[in-house]
Amino acid sequence: MARWQKRARIGVGLFGIAFAIAVYAAIGERRTAGPVERPARLDPRAILESAGAVLQQFREAKKDYVVKAERQLRYEDGTTKSFGVTIEVRNRGGRDFVVSGREMQADEERKVLEITGGVRLTANDGFTVTAERATFSDADARVAAPGAVSFGKGRMSGSGVGMTYNQTSDVLSLAGEARVTITDETGNPVTEFSAATAVLSRQENYLALDGGVRALRHQQVLEADRGVARLSEDDQFITFIELRGNARVSGGDTFDAMSARDIDLDYTEDGATLERVALRGSGGIAMRGEGEVSGRQFAGGSLDLTFAPDASLTGAAGRGNVRVDLPARAGSAARSVRSQSFDALGEAGKGLTSARFSDAVEYREDAPAGRPARLARSNTLRIALADDAVTHAAFAGRVRFQDGALQASAAAAEYEPVTGTLRLAGVDEGGGPRVADAQIQIEAEAIHVTLEGPRMSATGTVKTVLQAGTSGRMPGLLEQGNPVNVNAGALQYQGPAGTAVYAGSATLWQGETAVRGDVITIDRSRGDLIVSGSARSNLVLDAGASVGRAPEIRYDDAARRMTYGPPAPTSAAGIASPPGGAPAPTGAAQLSGPQGDLRAIRIDVLLAPGASRIERLEAYTDVTIRLDRRVATGDRLTYHADEERYVMTGIATVPVKIVEECRETIGRTVVFFKSADRVIVDGNEEVRTQSSRSGPCQAPPR
Repeated sequence: MARWQKRARIGVGLFGIAFAIAVYAAIGERRTAGPVERPARLDPRAILESAGAVLQQFREAKKDYVVKAERQLRYEDGTTKSFGVTIEVRNRGGRDFVVSGREMQADEERKVLEITGGVRLTANDGFTVTAERATFSDADARVAAPGAVSFGKGRMSGSGVGMTYNQTSDVLSLAGEARVTITDETGNPVTEFSAATAVLSRQENYLALDGGVRALRHQQVLEADRGVARLSEDDQFITFIELRGNARVSGGDTFDAMSARDIDLDYTEDGATLERVALRGSGGIAMRGEGEVSGRQFAGGSLDLTFAPDASLTGAAGRGNVRVDLPARAGSAARSVRSQSFDALGEAGKGLTSARFSDAVEYREDAPAGRPARLARSNTLRIALADDAVTHAAFAGRVRFQDGALQASAAAAEYEPVTGTLRLAGVDEGGGPRVADAQIQIEAEAIHVTLEGPRMSATGTVKTVLQAGTSGRMPGLLEQGNPVNVNAGALQYQGPAGTAVYAGSATLWQGETAVRGDVITIDRSRGDLIVSGSARSNLVLDAGASVGRAPEIRYDDAARRMTYGPPAPTSAAGIASPPGGAPAPTGAAQLSGPQGDLRAIRIDVLLAPGASRIERLEAYTDVTIRLDRRVATGDRLTYHADEERYVMTGIATVPVKIVEECRETIGRTVVFFKSADRVIVDGNEEVRTQSSRSGPCQAPPR
């Protein structure tokens, strides 16, 4: 070894000894270390405790959810308990969810997570659910809460007991005491639902309720066994409500009440306005009225109503034993219509303006107190409406109309309630137009009736039957207890106490008694009769039948006088001669009967009071009477029926002349008798004897 190497080795050794001494001096005496302090354990049973734990669950290389916890405990059986838990679920049903709570327990496989204490589920669209206890199932991403829960999003909120929420289908179910509320932008409730159970489908935007369903919408109450509310896309508005089983709606600005087996309420997209109502199964609707006046009512097996934005009714339809009740208004009576179906249309701001009813139609119109209602039946009915009042009604098909004692029928009828008029026309299997009451029966091609009175006009082959009643009289020359038939081309009837004017080949008859003329006028208040234009009569009295003709025949019931002669400007009964501007008929009057064949310008027949016999005859101007073989002429004749005595007078230029075969008698006044060969001339009685002549005498001219 070289000398320098030895020296270097000695130097290093000395340095090491010196360094060791220095270190020992610096350290001093060694102290014994105390035991390390362990951190406090949350659960002594846990075999592992950790802080800030993160668990990621994967399935088929796809992350299902992430569990984050502030602290976590693990036990020998594989279960875990976490605190300050957050569960993040990504893209379940197109949404992301976060479930949080104070504590969570999980089984060994972490398929079911039980969360307690302030449980909150939040979706990325703002939907939240809160509960005190919940279970998260990994198998179907279902969150279940056995106790009280609440949920909400925007304007919708709800609560219940026992919840299940499927994150995949986005369906929340409440097992009991379900409550759901929709508010407006200020937070005030718009619709509040309650039911035994409820299901909220957020993907399909509906809320289904079951068991004692009740909803409060403003001042309107909705009730049913079951119900479904359709929601807008953002779950902020109710756009449709279905009520199923014992459905009822009461209150609100539009309705007083609705009821049916099922009811549908269709609202605008913003949920503010009702657009349509549908009722199925014995439906009934009572609309809101004004003040103390009730509104219109609808009933039927099915009903559909549509509304304008201003809540006015613009459409209505019903099927199956339908009924529409229209309330009374000022100057308008209450009315109702029954049928098997109806369809009505209206306008915004006006309401319903027209309606059509079909199949077994029955129309009813209330009358003032003490009077029966007006009734009409037909196959179809069309009505025009103004503020619920019927302004026009058109009936078709086997029409039957009744107003008290008045009954009418036709194939078609037009009714004007404001004026109280009825127009009948048409022929069907039920016959042509007919009207009847206690006073008159009318058949014609067309009949117009003014119900107040009543007053009637008829045209086209008019056939009538008249009856004497308490408010109208028949001419006294007729038998009062038997009906009277009158036919004509047209009729104007002014009621049982007014006049009946028949025009156009008019004929009146009762048994063998008959009158005919262009116009027949009967005054029912006085019992008077006028026959104008080619007037003819056939009177059957106790002494026999009398046949007469004249331009006009008038009967005055008060005077018991029947006049044959020219028309008067105004009749004795105050009835003007038929209008029209036609020239008055002219010609002599003629009356043939037991009293002889009498002709004159005017003939008056005076009937005995209360008896069906002639009491006296009066003939005026150009009088001619043919009695057996005698012919007498003069200016005036008076016949006394009880004595069969004739008194005939003449004027200075035209004396009385009696021609009997070949003998003539002339004088100013001549009295003769029907059955006796006795003549009184100018006060001197003559006994007439037959003159004998060699040749036959010339027959007097007729």
